[in-house]
Amino acid sequence: MISSKAQYKSKRQQKLEQRQSQSKSFTHSTQTPFRDAERNFKSRLPPPNFDNVIDFYNLDLSSDEIKSRIVKIELKVELGKDDDEEKENIFGDYNELKEEKEIIKGERRIAYIVKDLPGFIFIPNPFTPKAQKNIIKRCLKDFAKYPNKNNLDTHYVLPKEGLWNLHEKIINSVDKNDSRCVIPLKALVTGQNSLYEEEIDAKQEITQKECPQKLLVEKEYQEKEEREEKGEPLPSSSVPILSPSELIKKLRWITLGYQYHWATKTYHLDKRLTFPKDIELLTTSVVKSINGIKFYTNETNENNDKQYFINDYDHKKWKPEAGVVNYYQLKDNIMAHVDKSEINMEAPLISFSFGHTCIFLIGGPTRDIAPIALYLRSGDISIMCGPCRTNFHGVPRILEGTLPKYLEPNYDDDPEWKIYGDFMSSSRINVNVRQVF
Repeated sequence: MISSKAQYKSKRQQKLEQRQSQSKSFTHSTQTPFRDAERNFKSRLPPPNFDNVIDFYNLDLSSDEIKSRIVKIELKVELGKDDDEEKENIFGDYNELKEEKEIIKGERRIAYIVKDLPGFIFIPNPFTPKAQKNIIKRCLKDFAKYPNKNNLDTHYVLPKEGLWNLHEKIINSVDKNDSRCVIPLKALVTGQNSLYEEEIDAKQEITQKECPQKLLVEKEYQEKEEREEKGEPLPSSSVPILSPSELIKKLRWITLGYQYHWATKTYHLDKRLTFPKDIELLTTSVVKSINGIKFYTNETNENNDKQYFINDYDHKKWKPEAGVVNYYQLKDNIMAHVDKSEINMEAPLISFSFGHTCIFLIGGPTRDIAPIALYLRSGDISIMCGPCRTNFHGVPRILEGTLPKYLEPNYDDDPEWKIYGDFMSSSRINVNVRQVF
């Protein structure tokens, strides 16, 4: 005889199974090929299937199907090369590399394209280790501070000198009662929701004399902005009070140049800041190197003739005006999205990867198109231009244990690098740059 308690459990179990079945049915009906790929790479148990991930560094070990889709091309201009031979290459000096050279001389003329992904260009790491370290330092010490906006601004009263600089100052502090050991919450600071007033760099103001056509476009964009309320989220008193060293691990993004308003996915035209010169030089060199690149795709026209893609964006028009620096911890990800807030969608979107390797997914104009998966290692450059500029893309997984040896905290005798190496031991940094107008 079954007890009433057992009967109750049986009915309860039936309801649970029914709900699970309904949930699975709903999930299946709303599933897309892109979402399937994201689920695969986000999975911890069972581990992801990496069989079809494109590895541009080990194409010889790839399947014939992958090899047939990849084309190795030569860049029009060597990356970082300047007319002044005495001037140091912005991607680093080859002569400073150690005997075990982490990169092979001459790779600054190499790139890869995927036949069925017109407009996507991959450039394997052209940076020296020293050059990579310099950019990482800039992203943490110089870019992640006022007046650049970041994801922590909403809730925390951040020091004007920057969170990283304070982290450096007190990392070895023995005085745990030092008031700087915690970052106060904005919601708990009486009568103060913002520590600093916003300011505009006068050097960046656009005048009619400088560019009348651009001014007109900006005016139209400004009118659109005014129709969209750009309210800032209110600070919360329930977020944890943390030390600078704890909070630095919560840093997820900062904005460069035109400051971005995430809620409305538009730019603050009244908050245009000076764009970092070194990042401008890097992107300008990349845009120049891919100018005029032409290759045949896997597509054919109605006459069964092979179609080709050509990057016909005039590199002389390139002007980096906005950027986002993403800071990933090992379990972070960014789901499928399209970057389409810029007026100028013809200019390429350029991304630099530093730190741990990630899985990068890039598909088509909808999530219903199955994405291509590829590895992005430290120093790699990915470019989205032409039709690829409006494709869905994302980073579903950061791969643990893939930090290059030269970025480890104790790799060399440079005492200044150790604190950065400690941060990078569980991080990946991505710098992406775009032209707004």
